[in-house]
Amino acid sequence: MESRFVEQEIKIPPLKRKKTTRRLTKMAIVALAAFFLLCFFFGFWLAGFFYDPIFPQDKEENPETVYKSRDVLNILIMGVDQREKGEPSRTDTLILAALDLDKKKVNLLSLPRDTRVEIPGKGVKRKINYSHAVGGVELTAKTVENFLKLPVHYYLETNFDGFTKAIDILGGVTLNVEERMYLPLEGIDLQPGLQKLNGEDALSYVRWRGDGRGDIGRIERQQKFFNALATQAKKLSTVWKVPQLVTELSKQVKTDLDLQRMIMLAIKFSDLENIEVKTYIVPGEADDVNYGGSYWIADEEELHKILKEIYG
Repeated sequence: MESRFVEQEIKIPPLKRKKTTRRLTKMAIVALAAFFLLCFFFGFWLAGFFYDPIFPQDKEENPETVYKSRDVLNILIMGVDQREKGEPSRTDTLILAALDLDKKKVNLLSLPRDTRVEIPGKGVKRKINYSHAVGGVELTAKTVENFLKLPVHYYLETNFDGFTKAIDILGGVTLNVEERMYLPLEGIDLQPGLQKLNGEDALSYVRWRGDGRGDIGRIERQQKFFNALATQAKKLSTVWKVPQLVTELSKQVKTDLDLQRMIMLAIKFSDLENIEVKTYIVPGEADDVNYGGSYWIADEEELHKILKEIYG
């Protein structure tokens, strides 16, 4: 008996799905970035158990050292007036960064480039920036060590090109320019007022010495600039520029700090909102009469007070 049922193909219409586009919220982006950074830093933190401490272990201690602390790491920052690679240069900017690893505090001591000091091994007293011209970063670090009676653990050196490129990568720095700054031979041409400075303009600002106060006025502007830069570094938009910045700085900066120790420092000072930054200038007075040139003569008593405050 034949079946009364005929097989038929049953067609089921496809389900219609609503297309939805989900955009990451600002908080989600932050969380995602934090997760990847956490994984990255955790790897280096774990490796730190099997790595050398953050302080250099092979550095001979100067017997004349007076100011030191087991919690303070000293990094000498040098900005040199070099435009062409390999040409002789002097330090245009000289800053000792004393990083308090326990209190998470950054102390920046600016040394005027005209400071009269003894140049080790040369048997002469000259401006402190002379040390770089005749002995590079090594002699500069040794000169600073002898002058301040403290150890220089590491150094960072960059030139004009490195500075301008770093500022451009960060998108410039917003700052109030106090006065008209115009010196065409040096490429300086700034109008007064609140404005965003690109790399070249920022370099012009930190190099300007035309306010009648010479190097001291210039250092105060540098400190103002770096405070503005530190404020900008705390913004979320800056975080995404860090990889590009690190890549560029690796080409432009000369340093004896290895990547492992850089990461360790980044971890210790990762809470930017709660880091205290304090700036100082080597105290003293200008003298263009007694030494055959224009010098900055340090006030050793006042300098001692500053170093005592930093190192305890």
